[in-house]
Amino acid sequence: MKKFLFILVLNMITLISYSQQFDSRLEKHFGRDKLIYWQKNYPDSLGYYQFVIDNAVLIMDENVAKQRLGGEQVSEIEIPNFDEAIKNHKLLDIFSLGIELKPDTYQYIKVKNEPYYLYVKSSNYLWNKYQAGKQN
Repeated sequence: MKKFLFILVLNMITLISYSQQFDSRLEKHFGRDKLIYWQKNYPDSLGYYQFVIDNAVLIMDENVAKQRLGGEQVSEIEIPNFDEAIKNHKLLDIFSLGIELKPDTYQYIKVKNEPYYLYVKSSNYLWNKYQAGKQN
């Protein structure tokens, strides 16, 4: 009986610790409690936000962005440790940057003091891509 109880408790601890490992960027922005709530009640929301944080932004070379923009003026953003974010996109966190996704608008944002732009995809595009990926 003690052995059975021990195995049951061990399995519960393993299951809880496994099921509550979240992306640190999401946890930082939304908080652990909200992520646990979404995981239990709205797993699609959690999946979507994970997809967004990994896919919403592309880093684009300044020359390419300028060609696409023509002479259009865009906003500028300062990103601390941007040189590290270029090497590891997981360090780039759209939520902590305060960038608002727009439903039908793709955005270009100049990275201050760097020869790069952020290309931010629209929320409708991201939702459609997320839904399409779930069906595969």
